[in-house]
Amino acid sequence: MKTIQKLTGVCTAAILGAIAIASPSAASSFHNGWYYTIDASHDSIAGDGNGGTDVGGTIYEMYGMAIRENEETGEIWVGLNANLPTTGRAVPTMLNGYPVPDGNIGWGDMFFDFSGLGTFQEALNTNQMLGVRFSPNNDSGVDVGVYRNVSGMSVAGDNAGYRNLYSHNNFVVDNGTGLESWMGDLAWDDSYYGEHKTLQPTTNRMSNVIQSGEKIGDVTMRDQTELEAQGFDPAFFFEQGANIFGFSFQKPAQMVGNFFATIIEECINDGMTLLGNFPAPNPNPDPNPDPNPNPDPNPNPDPNPNPNPNPDDGCAVTLGQLKALAPDVVDGEWKIFYDTLSHQWYDPPAYSGYTFQTTGGSLFTQIRDFPCGISTDDKFSVYVGNKKVGKFGSGESLDFEALFGMGISEFKIVFPWEDLLEQDSPFALQLAFEDEISGFQMRPMTDEEFHKLVPEPNVTLALFAVGTLGLIIKKRNVKK
Repeated sequence: MKTIQKLTGVCTAAILGAIAIASPSAASSFHNGWYYTIDASHDSIAGDGNGGTDVGGTIYEMYGMAIRENEETGEIWVGLNANLPTTGRAVPTMLNGYPVPDGNIGWGDMFFDFSGLGTFQEALNTNQMLGVRFSPNNDSGVDVGVYRNVSGMSVAGDNAGYRNLYSHNNFVVDNGTGLESWMGDLAWDDSYYGEHKTLQPTTNRMSNVIQSGEKIGDVTMRDQTELEAQGFDPAFFFEQGANIFGFSFQKPAQMVGNFFATIIEECINDGMTLLGNFPAPNPNPDPNPDPNPNPDPNPNPDPNPNPNPNPDDGCAVTLGQLKALAPDVVDGEWKIFYDTLSHQWYDPPAYSGYTFQTTGGSLFTQIRDFPCGISTDDKFSVYVGNKKVGKFGSGESLDFEALFGMGISEFKIVFPWEDLLEQDSPFALQLAFEDEISGFQMRPMTDEEFHKLVPEPNVTLALFAVGTLGLIIKKRNVKK
């Protein structure tokens, strides 16, 4: 297997613990009130029943999931789009030479990590993980329900499965299409997975079910009709699996803030992680508001007010933006992304402007989101050809198909900052492609290109000189 190391990610434990509550409109993929993750359709593995193994599109394939909070009922809803039924797959008790004692390989449990510690395993090790068992006949150590103070265990050894994500990915690459696997919103070798993305002794297996915990709630299974009545949209995914179902439960008090929701099948034959946020409850309004509020709350104003206020955009930098993918390689001025999954955040270094080009024939269909954590006055100018199509800020999107009737192969974006050294929020764009997997490349605009688009002197050419000093952006390990 060929592996390329990128630079380390921004999503360190310290950052995760410190970032503020995020606005849903600026989160990873937020649609109809749900957070969505799209998972690749080529990275499941299944025994074919004849001693062989199939890769991609198997009964274990996951195509994505979505999660929402119904604030009126206080419920959390989870929708799963996959091929595997709720009850799993009946198999021989000896499959391809590996024992499956109960004759069934099914879903693992779902883990919710609100800890801010930075890795899946650390949240488990410190009993700061929450978990949900929803499948009635998997090998979990607890009954169906919602749990806190969760510890985890691996049941892959009793399900003809893989040790961890490293072992799973190796098999996918060597026996499938050559593409590496994905975990929904994260690459399989994201830093969040810690030691489970590297070769480890056989004793180090990745937890995929709950071993123990304190039960704090019950689970209600939901069918596709019930999910759609809550706004779940199966058409949002690139593919729809043979089984679309979900579950709901009352939201525990601990489920507040940014989170990672991870589910991995019993065999570790596929898995996915969704990044999202549940806001804290709104405080009770004052039942007796002052009918005559002071119209001038600052009777002694600053005699020298700031003539250029820099209002915050009201949406905090999200996990998706912090976990943005860095380029796989740099070739001259081109930053190149290979075989990447649609709907991800992509993280270029800071320049005054960039040209984006698709590679391999797929087209850009949307800029799904622009970065949070910037001023409301800051807008990114987007050009197709030399035509300016508009200015866009945090939480806004640009649909190229709606604008031009089809996707496009190239666009340019001009940053709004006059001094990149004063802009300390991570910059990233969330892009959507025509195809599930695509490649693209990007490079800083030349002086000539920049002057053609922005002839006015409000953004100077000195921006090009500061280059990557403009933002303190650390990169992370991702796939290639």
